[in-house]
Amino acid sequence: MEPLDPSDPPRVGPYTLLGRLGSGGMGTVYLGRSAGGRTVAVKLIRQELAGDPGFRRRFHAEVSAARAASGAFTAPVVDADPDAAVPWMATAFVPGISLHRAVEIGGPLPETALRAMTAGIAEALMTIHAAGLTHRDLKPANVLLALDGPYVIDFGIARAAEGTALTTTGVVLGTPAYMSPEQGKGEPLSPQSDMFSLGATLAFAASGASPFGTGRAPDILRRVVHDEPDLSTVPDGLRLMVAACLSKDAADRPTPRQLVAFLDRDAESATPGAWLPPVLTAAIEATSAVMAPPPLPTPGPTRRLPAPPDAAAPTPATQLLPAPGALPSPSAGHSNPPGAPVPVHGPGPDFPDTPPAPTPPVSRRKLLLGLAGGTVALAGGGTTLALSLWNRTPGGTSSSAPSLKDPTRSLATRTVATPRWTAPLTEPLTQVAGGDGTVVAVSGKHLWAFDQGGRPTWGPLANSSSAPSAGGMGGCPVAVGHGMAFAVGTIKMPGRRSWVPEPACVLRAVDLSTGKVAWTTGGPDTGVATAWLPGMLDDTVYVTGTMSESRLSSDMKKLRSELSKLRSDPMRGAGLFAEKSFIWAVNPATGKLRWETTVKNTTMGQNSLKVPSSGTCLLWTSSNPDRSAPQLSGLDTEADGKPRWQQPAPGGGQTSGHGNDAFFVSWHDGPHSSAGGRFLYLADRLYAVDADNGQVAWKSPDRVPAHAVAASPDNTTVYTAGPDFQNHVVVHAFNAETGAVRWAGSLPMLRSGIIALQPTENALYLWAQSQLWALSPHTGNAHWTYELTGSTASWTSPVAFWADNDQVYGPTEKGLTAIGADGK
Repeated sequence: MEPLDPSDPPRVGPYTLLGRLGSGGMGTVYLGRSAGGRTVAVKLIRQELAGDPGFRRRFHAEVSAARAASGAFTAPVVDADPDAAVPWMATAFVPGISLHRAVEIGGPLPETALRAMTAGIAEALMTIHAAGLTHRDLKPANVLLALDGPYVIDFGIARAAEGTALTTTGVVLGTPAYMSPEQGKGEPLSPQSDMFSLGATLAFAASGASPFGTGRAPDILRRVVHDEPDLSTVPDGLRLMVAACLSKDAADRPTPRQLVAFLDRDAESATPGAWLPPVLTAAIEATSAVMAPPPLPTPGPTRRLPAPPDAAAPTPATQLLPAPGALPSPSAGHSNPPGAPVPVHGPGPDFPDTPPAPTPPVSRRKLLLGLAGGTVALAGGGTTLALSLWNRTPGGTSSSAPSLKDPTRSLATRTVATPRWTAPLTEPLTQVAGGDGTVVAVSGKHLWAFDQGGRPTWGPLANSSSAPSAGGMGGCPVAVGHGMAFAVGTIKMPGRRSWVPEPACVLRAVDLSTGKVAWTTGGPDTGVATAWLPGMLDDTVYVTGTMSESRLSSDMKKLRSELSKLRSDPMRGAGLFAEKSFIWAVNPATGKLRWETTVKNTTMGQNSLKVPSSGTCLLWTSSNPDRSAPQLSGLDTEADGKPRWQQPAPGGGQTSGHGNDAFFVSWHDGPHSSAGGRFLYLADRLYAVDADNGQVAWKSPDRVPAHAVAASPDNTTVYTAGPDFQNHVVVHAFNAETGAVRWAGSLPMLRSGIIALQPTENALYLWAQSQLWALSPHTGNAHWTYELTGSTASWTSPVAFWADNDQVYGPTEKGLTAIGADGK
């Protein structure tokens, strides 16, 4: 960070500027801090753009869309003012270093880090594209490497500058070496333009140089448009993938979801430890120094803290005062139970004005880890000040308590659950499911079954000698019902090595009591590339996914030759990466298809299927390439999946927030897709859609954040949860018949990421990026909390936790853990 110069404003909006983080063609980025201590990256748009009305209109639209593009690998937009004298926007500050800087420090990344980075960027692009955005300026400088993975920044801005003075006075919006051929030729852009930029970025990360060389901007753009990239230094295992991303024809490039599927297929089990080389880890840790404020003034003489009634006399050592109900400090010993959140310390009501006594200094590493745990430690003058996100409503029990329907009402508790048992497992879990008294744990390679007491029933069972096909778009690799565990998996084709997923998916039925395979359907002849299980309805198992129409050769020279031919004959390459989506209705007793339907994929695979709890209609959602409202179709299960009705999705086009329903919802089974004969659809808000005709029965109030939705077992209440981008997750409960709000409130969201809901008869379980909360279904108040770990869930896969009426099950570092509904 560089110090401010006299030309820089001291303040932008509610943020005091602390220094310069960088500058570019669109403006300058500053480190800012709010009065409440929140640290953000503030981008101040260039002065010459501020006077362009067209820019302001586009900037306003792009900021609105960017707010919806919040994911595990993006820095979310938390504030903006497109109407200010000089427009600005603020994103969450990510302590990290740019990929460009990382390569300068440590040289090309090793293959393991390249794979992890690629998967993270691909998932970020899925989130960005689902919000109706194209990044347009993806490059090493716009990829931040942090301790918990890569982050994509600066999305949603470049389009706003189109047609302004910047684009008519010789200023290049973008870095030529990472622009797509379409950008170089001035053609309209699609999300596939970002895939070319991703390929060039990966080639740089693998070699330390652009695959199109250096020189004047026109010369580089000419090579981007006409020449083949230099990929000689890209690892063999990734070279075909990068080459496919760098195809000159946008239609020949893979989608982000295909990259994730490829990397998931060949990925080995995650291991503890840093994902980057030590030299980069140290550099990232050093960036956290800017998070701490300047040293506080040296305090004067401190008073000895009075002891509360019946407490032991204070010792000469440091004394920490826990807030009411707070957990013991880690510095006092290892008394915290496993999974406990970071303890919160502060003055209690008996000592409202007494400052805490000095504590040992806080190291940079501890500062960073403290931030990850939800506690901001401000070190200075020998004093440590701990600020908590826990109590959003001060006091919480005052006479002016917030309304039950107030979304700012704090639902949190400091009561930490105690696990009942943990079944040892060495592989990270991707899903947990269950039924009939059996719990099924799913990893990337195996299935296990346990009874409700944690005793093994069977397993590990290899899933078709390969990893289960990655769940996605609201689907799962495993569904449980009818006394069976239905699992989709892939068969690896011997003697072939292609980055494109081999079309060899199978569906198997595994007896829950014995682990024996009852039947198998599918295989190489079906052409299925990816598959997942949205759910079951009555006596039918539904499978959906994609079918490949052709595959890449494994020979690099042949690939380049084929791509060259395709450029001269566009019709020949129309199907190289084209896919079609399919739906299978499968008899659970025999594995025979009751019916099958396919849909040509024209929208980069952004389709999804919802299977309700009852009725005879499925909900099919398909995006439109022109960013208009997605199409909803009611598929008649009694007419072999033929559409009963079709309607534009409520909530407007993709710039209005579409993407939540397809990408953020972790399950599309009955409890997560329907309530009382209506489909639950997320867009700019929650919509209840009549299953008979597709009309909107009711909608939630405006500005209700919703990334997860679920219905109570009796179908009388619908719950939603979503981030407010102010470090909280907001939860609502609605009357399923009318949409009236029953209650609302918020919980601290200690880290950004996936949100999921699992309702039972006596509790509503909320997962907020591994932090599990057990809420009262009647008031929303939390009974207990516990931190789970070890899940490999991505934005398009299920979350690895499941609950019945007695227990909730999820992953910890030691394996599969069960917690009683009462937290004991």
